[in-house]
Amino acid sequence: MLTSVSTAFHDLGLCSDFAAITASIVLDFVIKTTGTGHVNLSYLHRLPLLPLNCDPYLQSALRVRVLILNCLTKHYADLWDALFNPEFRQDTWAKPDPLLAAWLFADLTPTWSRRVALRTDYARRQAMVEIDVLTAMAFGLTLDQLCTIYRVQFPVLQQYERDTWYDQNGRIIFTVSRGLVGVGLPRRKRKGETRYGIHTNRRHEDGISLGWEDIRDLKQGVVTRTVMD
Repeated sequence: MLTSVSTAFHDLGLCSDFAAITASIVLDFVIKTTGTGHVNLSYLHRLPLLPLNCDPYLQSALRVRVLILNCLTKHYADLWDALFNPEFRQDTWAKPDPLLAAWLFADLTPTWSRRVALRTDYARRQAMVEIDVLTAMAFGLTLDQLCTIYRVQFPVLQQYERDTWYDQNGRIIFTVSRGLVGVGLPRRKRKGETRYGIHTNRRHEDGISLGWEDIRDLKQGVVTRTVMD
């Protein structure tokens, strides 16, 4: 039997800020250090909120990232419309990267639409990494301290990160993450699994079996997979 614990907030802004910091490895680390096997209501109420003197820039940056990660469907339209801040448009990604839409923040609109949400695996991962850093900054941690937390407390996450790969559209093409079973190609091709195709200058085939080891060194071309919806 699984137990679900929930809480409610009178303030939507406070709710989104709490959602942002609890998505970070900083809060994950806090919970790990207590040795708590599970979170009950009394423990949930002891988790920290953003400091009252938090830099408004950090709060805005955290809020926009948690919103574009979660407001995926029209069911979140009211939440987006209530919390939209014109300052969101002044934000940018922490790094220039061809896999990250540079126009994303500048094009955010006061009214929810599908374009406000992050929909590629790579962009969503980047937003989560930036939430980790922003949360650390909000609580006064240094970058070295954050990196130490990551290195010491999250060895499995490091393993997943080291062996997760993305295509040029920001989609996961291979991962060892146990939380993403079935995402991307298998490491080695599987006999009888003929739902893949490959099209390069030298090879044009459909209805074949492929694995990550067959394509990881490709410099150009297209790999396809047929999915039954």
